[in-house]
Amino acid sequence: MSDTDSDWKEERVQALKESLSFFSNAEKLNREKWVVRQLLKALHVDFREEEMNEAAEPVDVAFRNAGFQVKEILDEGRRRTDEYKNKLERAKSAQHFGELLEHYTPLDISFSEVVQQCYAYAESLLTQSKYGPHECKNIDLLCYFNWQDYGVVPPIDVPVKEIGFRSLSVVSNRYCAVVYASSNAPTFLKGNIGKAK
Repeated sequence: MSDTDSDWKEERVQALKESLSFFSNAEKLNREKWVVRQLLKALHVDFREEEMNEAAEPVDVAFRNAGFQVKEILDEGRRRTDEYKNKLERAKSAQHFGELLEHYTPLDISFSEVVQQCYAYAESLLTQSKYGPHECKNIDLLCYFNWQDYGVVPPIDVPVKEIGFRSLSVVSNRYCAVVYASSNAPTFLKGNIGKAK
């Protein structure tokens, strides 16, 4: 392996170690804040980092008068930690530059379909949640759609329908939207219903 290949290998190994650290239990709050941050930026909400705080269950991140419960939607059966551990082992044992490359052929999913997936997920939470309807009516559910090897594309129509949470917002790798907000939801969420950004 040449010096250039070796440098690239070291960078890849370091990046995978950092990813494993980020996806550890210890970094859960930072991941949740990252998702909230993506939504706030997309909605053009001016904020300071210290406005996002860890909150008591059932809320994950408190921001002003919003109480976000952040849920990541992964592919069914996906085990991300195992995935990154396997990539790290492959990178460590690579002898040639080509072994560090990964084949990538992304599939398309429309943002409209992403929103439908998040509605279905939210409805499943209501039926299996440890929180009752009263608690859910005070939760701002924030879904981070993270299917592997999928690129989110138009159409971006956002169907608005009532759900048992105070609000439902969606963050994906390309678009963000508030897809539902009740009358008592925070103003910055109510003012952006149905707009994909």
